[in-house]
Amino acid sequence: DDRGHKVIWSIIEDVSERKRMQRLKDEFVSTVSHELRTPLTALRGALGLLSAGTLGPLPDAAGEMVAVAENNSQRLLLLINDLLDMEKLAAGKMGFDLEWHALAGLVQTALQEYQPYANPYGVRLSYVDHAGDVLVKVDAARAQQIMANLLSNAIKYSPAGGEVQVISELQGEAVRITVADNGPGIPEEFSHRIFQKFSQADSSDARRLGGTGLGLAITRELVENMGGTIDFRSRPGEGSR
Repeated sequence: DDRGHKVIWSIIEDVSERKRMQRLKDEFVSTVSHELRTPLTALRGALGLLSAGTLGPLPDAAGEMVAVAENNSQRLLLLINDLLDMEKLAAGKMGFDLEWHALAGLVQTALQEYQPYANPYGVRLSYVDHAGDVLVKVDAARAQQIMANLLSNAIKYSPAGGEVQVISELQGEAVRITVADNGPGIPEEFSHRIFQKFSQADSSDARRLGGTGLGLAITRELVENMGGTIDFRSRPGEGSR
C-alpha cells in the first residue's frame, strides 16, 4: 500500500456454470457428429451409385444436380470427421502408432496424392529434400493427415500458376518440414488465432474456398502428440511458410 506494507488481493469468480455450459456444448457437438455420420455415409453411397450410372443413365440436368449433392455431402462428411477428430484429441482418446518411417517416402506420397487436387487450381507441387534418407518416428496415417491439411491450405490460397514447395532440413536430431506457398499471406491481426478452432482469416473464405476452420487446430494437436512443434512465418502479399 502507500505505506509500503504488502497486501494480497483475492478475487473469486464462480465459473461452474460456464464449465457446465462448455461441457454441454461439447457433448452436443459430439452426439450430433456421431449421429449424422451413419445416415450421411448411406446418402453418399446412394449418390455415388447414381452418379456412376449404376442405376442407368441420368438426364444431363439430373446428373448435374446429383454431382452437386455428392460434392456437398463430401464436404459435410469432412466437417463431421474434423469435429470427431477434435473431440478425440481434446479427450486424449486418439491413439498414435509411432514407428520409424522414411521422411522422403511420406512427403512424396503426400505430393502424389495431392497433385490431382492442385491441378484445377493450376498449382504445381515440388519437394526440396535437404534431409536425405532420414527416418522420423511418427504415426504414418496421422503424418499424412498433417501433410494433407497443410498442402490443401497452401494450394487453395496459391495463385494460378503458383508453386507449393515442401522443404525438409536437418536440425540436430530433429527435422524441419516446411510447406511454402506464394499466396496472399496471413493478415497480422489474424496471426495469433491461426491455430485456434474454427478460425479463418475471412469468413468469406469458408464459402469461397471451403474448409471447416479446424484443419490447423487439428494439425497442431497431431504434431504435438507426436512430439513435434509447429509454427508459421508469413508476410501479407509474400506467401506463408
